[in-house]
Amino acid sequence: MKKNMTLVEEISEMDVELMKLLARRSKLIQKTRRPKKEGSGTTGISSEKQLRLLWEANATKFSKDPRLARQLFSLIQDIEFTSKAESDERTEFTLSPNRKPVNVDLPGPASLKSARLWMTLAAMSGTKCRLKSLLTADPVTELVKALNQAGASLYWQDGDVISKGGEALSFADKVIFAGDDHLNFYLLALMAAGRHGTLKFTGGSVLKDADLTAFRHFLPQLGARVAHVVPRSNGLPVRLECSGIIPDAIAIPSDLPAEAVVACLIAATSWDVRVTINLTNNANAETCLAEVSALLDQCGVQYSGGTSDFTIFPGPASVPTEPQLALDPVIGTTLLSVPVFTAGTVKLDGAWPVKTEEGDAALALLRSAGLEVTARDGKVIASATAAVAKAGQPDMGTLPAAYYPLSVAMACARAKATGEPVALPPLPAGMDLVLVEGFVAQAHMLIDDGKVFPSVDVPAAPLWTSPDANWTMAFAMLAFLKRSIKLANPGNITDLMPSFWTFYNGLPEPTMTRKPKQETTSDQPKRRRIIAE
Repeated sequence: MKKNMTLVEEISEMDVELMKLLARRSKLIQKTRRPKKEGSGTTGISSEKQLRLLWEANATKFSKDPRLARQLFSLIQDIEFTSKAESDERTEFTLSPNRKPVNVDLPGPASLKSARLWMTLAAMSGTKCRLKSLLTADPVTELVKALNQAGASLYWQDGDVISKGGEALSFADKVIFAGDDHLNFYLLALMAAGRHGTLKFTGGSVLKDADLTAFRHFLPQLGARVAHVVPRSNGLPVRLECSGIIPDAIAIPSDLPAEAVVACLIAATSWDVRVTINLTNNANAETCLAEVSALLDQCGVQYSGGTSDFTIFPGPASVPTEPQLALDPVIGTTLLSVPVFTAGTVKLDGAWPVKTEEGDAALALLRSAGLEVTARDGKVIASATAAVAKAGQPDMGTLPAAYYPLSVAMACARAKATGEPVALPPLPAGMDLVLVEGFVAQAHMLIDDGKVFPSVDVPAAPLWTSPDANWTMAFAMLAFLKRSIKLANPGNITDLMPSFWTFYNGLPEPTMTRKPKQETTSDQPKRRRIIAE
């Protein structure tokens, strides 16, 4: 330790040492997760059990808050550190988009959620179908693999997912990886609940840290129960025990998440019993029923009633040969918002989810930023007008938190255009204000009293790390306002739209096709390596 250090410098030095210890721990944790044949002599799950129990025993010597100790353990278990050599090799992803007015006319991205619901219906019913032009986003690819683990016959072909049909799914005595998406887990678990047997679910860091308490309390209504493999954990991995005996009436509790409600309604078509579902206590009832009913109508599934007595009659779903998927509202809204930042027009082919709460609110958000937006005849168009410069604050309405990053970027665009502070939408529950402040600081802006102030000389990280794909896409829009900002982790875009950077780098007129590499002929001079002394 250096002499005459300030308290801040001393704490900073201790933080570096702490990070070195965490990096070393991370390497050792990876060793415990290797298969036994690689010489580790243990399994990841059993090791995690032992480590957690030892951690909690030791934590009592330093902290009186057992909940905080458990949360801290979960965090450091899944932290991935890079070595110094890897850090030195990492390149900064600099964003300097073309600022010319855009002229985009492309097929729009199909709904990631609808794609997975159709995929599940096809796998459950064993019918043949083709889901066209799907994004190879992580939630979609992970569900394809998980359903195939349960006996489905799904495969990718030229960007489409094809179901070959086949026998009924089987979950008993299997270990299924649910990935990192809540909806995927709920779909798989609730399908399994209708069949007798025991199985285990594992997942990524998001589902490991998830709170599945409400879902755990709901399962006994279906004659099933879940046991968390890791002591005192509320997330994956879990062991699911199913009696396979579904009652003729169930009630959806008020605290069951919307993803689980939708999954329950979809999975109920595979239970081979007449079941009446009461949703009156759940705030998401109307939205979930409307979403699922539209799919059941196309599949010929018989149902009746409303939120208090929604009854699904037994009978296989007849999935259309080529189900028609609406556009994904979250991804589509981001693509359509580009004219807010650089003028021009964006046209996306595909049916916008009109007459849905989220779809209509997403269009209202774009219009609140001054865009002229139309959605009809299988195409949605957003164009910049003079109203963009006069627009007020972005209006999220009832939209979920996934739209908040884009709304913040829109507010920054408005603030730069006028030189005046712009009010931000209310901060969603659980979102960190420090994250938002660091985001706007990348554009040399400041948040104060719920407003964005432009042209402020504030300290900003030289390299920004995005917490998720929604923030990554919004950061890409922010680069239109402040060029050459740097992103540390562009790869997390695979959670939403793996082809996003192809679209972004191709502006103002992207074609979504990669340029072929130039072939080297014998007539061309070979590259020479020169070592300078």
